[in-house]
Amino acid sequence: MPTLSILDVTELRNAANLNWSAIDVSIFGTLFERGLDPAKRSQLGAHYTDTATIDRIIDPVLRRPLLQKWELVAQAIQGLQAKSTQRRRAAYCAGGRSFKASPGDAAFQKAEQLFVGWLDELKNYRILDPACGSGNFLFLGLKALKDIEHQSHLEAAALGLDREADLVTGPHNVLGIELNEYAAELARVKVWIGELQWRMAHGYKFKTNPVLQPLTPFQKRQPGKPALNPVRGRRRRQSLIRFAF
Repeated sequence: MPTLSILDVTELRNAANLNWSAIDVSIFGTLFERGLDPAKRSQLGAHYTDTATIDRIIDPVLRRPLLQKWELVAQAIQGLQAKSTQRRRAAYCAGGRSFKASPGDAAFQKAEQLFVGWLDELKNYRILDPACGSGNFLFLGLKALKDIEHQSHLEAAALGLDREADLVTGPHNVLGIELNEYAAELARVKVWIGELQWRMAHGYKFKTNPVLQPLTPFQKRQPGKPALNPVRGRRRRQSLIRFAF
């Protein structure tokens, strides 16, 4: 680490006094790229990928397929809610009372089970970047996943289901592998800052005890060593989750 001058320390102190809560975390990719030795940058294949380019992958691979699945689930919930309500709606409306399906109604319970199953699918969804760099792809993928869950909560509530208190998606949904230790640490920071910023923007409280949990799904791969356990199927996915730096 180079020796810091008085001017350097002053600049750091001034920067530390600023409010960084609304920082665009994608800037970390630029910081990582510019911090590399130019002679080694091309050798490592390190290049910052902008948000628009990453979104061209996320949209057809993640966002659209999941939204299509949710649309089918929502249609099934809507059909069950119609069966749940149609038998008693007339009696309630005739008395001038508002109507909501009873939690004891079989069709209502089935609708709730469908929604819980959908949330379980989102909770267990995994986004893997085997050369994650500073984590921009993982951050944007997680953001898209959380947007989808948030949308499904709002639409499920509009269909008459109870609103869940918190989200099931979070940093546990992303998996990263990276050679460069500095880039890997930036990826951790980016994912956590992005998670907290998203929660603030959408009115969700921070989780506590702890606020931040270890990002064990990130692996710093040593050159010449295999990155992944060559186990197939479900066991392989579980082994990925256990990887840590």
